[in-house]
Amino acid sequence: MKKCLAILLALTMVFALCACGGSRSDGAPILPGNTGATSGGAGTGTPAGNTGSGTSAGGASSSGGSAPVVSTGNSGALSRAQTYLRVDAFSYSGLIEQLAFEGFSESEAKYAADNCGADWNEQALKKAKLFLDVSSFSHDGLMEQLEFMGFTHAQAQYAADNCGADWNKQAAEKAKTYLEYSSGWTREKLIDQLEFEGFTYSEAAYGADHCGHTW
Repeated sequence: MKKCLAILLALTMVFALCACGGSRSDGAPILPGNTGATSGGAGTGTPAGNTGSGTSAGGASSSGGSAPVVSTGNSGALSRAQTYLRVDAFSYSGLIEQLAFEGFSESEAKYAADNCGADWNEQALKKAKLFLDVSSFSHDGLMEQLEFMGFTHAQAQYAADNCGADWNKQAAEKAKTYLEYSSGWTREKLIDQLEFEGFTYSEAAYGADHCGHTW
């Protein structure tokens, strides 16, 4: 389920980028990348508001205390990062991964993530709302999905706490989904499944009682 949602949102992002006419500065086409972290757990995102060091790839700076020299690679990566953030939401590590997939070096991708100005809490919140547009989640399930996409636990917590979801209604929607695929559910088994998905007992019971099924 996590990978399916990631792929769906990645394809949405690609279509949006194509509509914007986005392309690499060297003319290379945009390729569909994984907008989240690699599977197996949460990424290594930085806390919200942390914009990193902003050091250029070569560490070069002109004399007299003037601003650091920004390499073409860093500039291109930063421009691409800002384009991505206009059409989709990313975790810190997810943005670095996407830029690396596009062919930027690790230092260029990190420079872009450190200097793009993103608020990672707000990125997590934006991603949470995108998930809720296409599926139903419990509070804990949504946090797990966000951590899978590379957000930190604190960022995922912020998003789940502020996304405005009605968890009772989310449970009811999830229950309807299960009933669409199988008619062998009893009320008790459906409640157990919803609890397994991270809903509280009261949310799961509400879901089973308001899913439109007569027990």
